[in-house]
Amino acid sequence: PLAVQKTVSIVCRFLREVREQYQPRVLAVATSAVRDANNRGELLSKLKRDADIDVRILSGVEEAYLGARAALWSLSLQESTVADLGGGSLQLTQIRAGAIVSAASVPLGAVRMTGQFLRTDPTTKPEVQALRKEIQRHCEPVLPSITISEGVVGMGGTIRTLGRMHLLASNKQRTRQGLTLQQTDVAALSAQLQESSVRERARIPGLKEERADIILAGAVVVEEVMRLGRYRTLTVCTDGVRQGLLLQETFDR
Repeated sequence: PLAVQKTVSIVCRFLREVREQYQPRVLAVATSAVRDANNRGELLSKLKRDADIDVRILSGVEEAYLGARAALWSLSLQESTVADLGGGSLQLTQIRAGAIVSAASVPLGAVRMTGQFLRTDPTTKPEVQALRKEIQRHCEPVLPSITISEGVVGMGGTIRTLGRMHLLASNKQRTRQGLTLQQTDVAALSAQLQESSVRERARIPGLKEERADIILAGAVVVEEVMRLGRYRTLTVCTDGVRQGLLLQETFDR
């Protein structure tokens, strides 16, 4: 398949450039897209053959743990929920007294939800409503009973993009790391995206053109998680699984 060929080619080119200057120890992990792919064996075998790397496929819980580990390190969390939204899945991790106490992964990624529910352009209200019901079905069993004042920490491309859009619209803060959006801010961004075509979204300041087709699904997922969990705020964390893996390798060996 073309996707496998492109992935292997990019990895080989990247490692070739790195290995010309260094002799690195390569840590390669794969998340939801590979975890759920029927042809993941073909991809992993070709990466081993052509790039000489062994790729470890993370479970959903492992992916959630590594993301939360990064958030704990960079934001010094004590009591929070960490929502790591990727293309294929959403990880929800509970932090209590500065420690990870539970983690879950649900198939609500921005790419996956776009393909399953948001098939017209502009998107229709029934499509968005069906997406909201799917999010509710997966999230209600795993979201904790919480106090209404607790916020959620978000990571992943969708959250970083929403943070960038909010920054450029409000001009209140220069950096996304630690940026806090109110629930009303997230709802307003989601509404703006719902009212726009893909072409119109691509012109919104802070939204990269290559993300214009999937950002709506991601925004609706974030909005619904906040509504279902009664989270008043969303704090942006620009770190993720990569940083969590480095922390694990540095301190847990």
